[in-house]
Amino acid sequence: MSPAFSRAVHGTRAVFGGALEWDGAEALDPSAMAVTALGMGVPILIGVFAAHPRVGLAASLGAMWVGNAPRGASLGEHWRTVRDIVLAAIGAAIAAALIARHGWRSDVGLVLIAGIAALLGGFSRPAAAASQRFVVFATIGLGIATQASDRLLLTILIAEGAIWAASCALAVGAAARRWGLGRITPAEPRSSASFAQLFRRWRGLLATATGWIYSLRLTACLTCAVVLREAMPQHHYSWTAVAVALLTQRQSDGLVVKVLQRALGVAAGVIATETIASRPLPGWALVTVIATLAAASPWLRKRSYVAYTAATTPLILLLTSGGGTIAQGLLIDRLIATLIAAGLVIVAFLVAQRFTPRPSPDNRRSG
Repeated sequence: MSPAFSRAVHGTRAVFGGALEWDGAEALDPSAMAVTALGMGVPILIGVFAAHPRVGLAASLGAMWVGNAPRGASLGEHWRTVRDIVLAAIGAAIAAALIARHGWRSDVGLVLIAGIAALLGGFSRPAAAASQRFVVFATIGLGIATQASDRLLLTILIAEGAIWAASCALAVGAAARRWGLGRITPAEPRSSASFAQLFRRWRGLLATATGWIYSLRLTACLTCAVVLREAMPQHHYSWTAVAVALLTQRQSDGLVVKVLQRALGVAAGVIATETIASRPLPGWALVTVIATLAAASPWLRKRSYVAYTAATTPLILLLTSGGGTIAQGLLIDRLIATLIAAGLVIVAFLVAQRFTPRPSPDNRRSG
């Protein structure tokens, strides 16, 4: 058996083995489930009661971006984590509102801000995590802002939802630590290096191919995604850019397997959405479905990466569609777009691996 074929077989086994693997070792964490259910469910409930469900859905989108923040060992540690995510969410909402509805210039703007964010992410580990979240949030937000009648109101609602979810996370987290409920996720130790030291290291990194490769991979895939959407306007391939943002990660270890597993989960979620949104949902059902999926997401995240992705994909689709009916043809296009995005991300990674040196352990960044 040739080495290349052996690696392909091993990778295929890893993908499908991971898809079927279920890790039930960790205990159920009701506090994490309560945060996501309250963070996303309450804004929609208020919107339904006020006869403006789309307002609640917009706020819930901001809450979704923040609700899964890991709970730290202390209030200060938890606050820093939540703060970074809230800032990324609000920044992305503002950026999406500013560049939306400008034709092809919006696409150029998305590619540019994604590339710049990816470069800035090389500054430190927290910056790497924030930049990757920012790119995902901005890509999703751009699609919503393009259809919004009032982009300023949309930005305010997303920010309010993010702040509400952050408040829920901090309050429930404090109670959970007080009563010893759930599982604490220790934060990564923060670097003791000064700003000047980090800046010198980042500037040196940008003088090498390693410092640019993530940004180049991301912008190349996003460019292909927007070109595909413009080349085939009869299809709904704007989802390709969202899938690219979701699938592209900074670290290279196990990237191909993780991308394929996430793509499998997104595809399963797209198919599941047909069952959920094949007909108009009454307000109470919309609240129930979104709160249930939101509550299940932190539980699934600890057990199956594919199942977690399959549950969060309907959330994104329901929120970005305004809770309306999603036609079968649209879901099929989004399924195809997911597979295209996975192919783009993997090809870009393999090309980058071929033409750039492998980074040393000191230069790696987790996304």
